[in-house]
Amino acid sequence: MKKTLILLTIIFSVYACKKETIESKGIPVNLITVDNPVVFRKTVILYDEVNYMIKTPFDTFLSGYPFNSPTGYYDDMRPKLINDGAIKDILFINDYMKYKADSIFTLAYYLETGNCYIYDKLAKESINSIQVEHFAEGKPMESYGGRRFYIKNQLFLETVDMISK
Repeated sequence: MKKTLILLTIIFSVYACKKETIESKGIPVNLITVDNPVVFRKTVILYDEVNYMIKTPFDTFLSGYPFNSPTGYYDDMRPKLINDGAIKDILFINDYMKYKADSIFTLAYYLETGNCYIYDKLAKESINSIQVEHFAEGKPMESYGGRRFYIKNQLFLETVDMISK
C-alpha cells in the first residue's frame, strides 16, 4: 500500500508539473482580433487548414518579412505581388515563396510579431493571443534551437532556426 501511495504521488507530481509548464510556456503575443473589412480589403492568406485560417493585411505583408529583408532575397517577387494585389482581393502566401519551407518561416514571423488574424474554424471565433517560446536544446556545439507557437496552450508550429554541429 505504501509503495502504491508513493507511486501515485510521483505520477501526480510529474503530471502536475508537466501541465503547469504547458500552460505557462512562452510569452504572450497579442494578435489582430477583429476581422475588419477595411483593414482586410486586400488579404494575404498565410495558413488555411481544417482548424485554423491565418491571414494578414496585404499592405502589412508587402512591407514585412520576407520583402523587408536586407538581402533582397524576394525583390524579384515584389512586382508580381503588387500586380496581383491590384487585381485580386485574396492572395495566398505559397504563390509568392520560392520554396515551400519559406512560407513556414514567414508564417512564424507574422505569428511572433502579432501582425496577423487567426480564426478558429471549429470554435468559430477569433484567437486574441498566442504563446511564443524560444528554445535551445543539446550540448555546446551540438545543439539546435528555434521557436514554438502555442494556440490555446497546444503546440501549433515549431521552427528550427539554428543548428550547430
